[in-house]
Amino acid sequence: MKVLCVATVGLLAMASPIFAASVTVPDNLPALAGVAATTTALLLDAGLKAQNGGGGVLVVEAKNFHCDQHSNAAVDAASVHAGLPTLKCRINSQNKRGSTAGQAFGEGRAMTDLLQKVEGSGGGAAFTDCAMGYCGTFAKSIKCTIDTKIDNFSNGGRWSCVFIDGQ
Repeated sequence: MKVLCVATVGLLAMASPIFAASVTVPDNLPALAGVAATTTALLLDAGLKAQNGGGGVLVVEAKNFHCDQHSNAAVDAASVHAGLPTLKCRINSQNKRGSTAGQAFGEGRAMTDLLQKVEGSGGGAAFTDCAMGYCGTFAKSIKCTIDTKIDNFSNGGRWSCVFIDGQ
């Protein structure tokens, strides 16, 4: 009986949504070249402040990044949005369709493109879920570091980002 209980608890823990996937992307990773630097720039452009992480490292983080995307394929052809997907993104938001919590994130298309690259890299993260003309995108955390001690931007190692899904 004890073995059955332990096995059940183990299976529940493995299936639990509290175990989010984390993918670290350094700027010198050939498969995801430019992703860390571009993500860092998007976070800073969105007005997020870099915090001192110590040792010459700055940290910028977006928490609870959420997007709602609608395909608009079924919209009347006379509509300007017909056939064009709409995308609304927010940070400090809820992972809930139509959420208005948090602050608007204006560079949502660029960030969702980067999240799709990270998701497709085989790291196990799942940021997007789609069904019936709607896609929801959610990242629990997008945290980037800037190593200010590295002043040669071409050699790599200056930027690195950790992407955590909310699954």
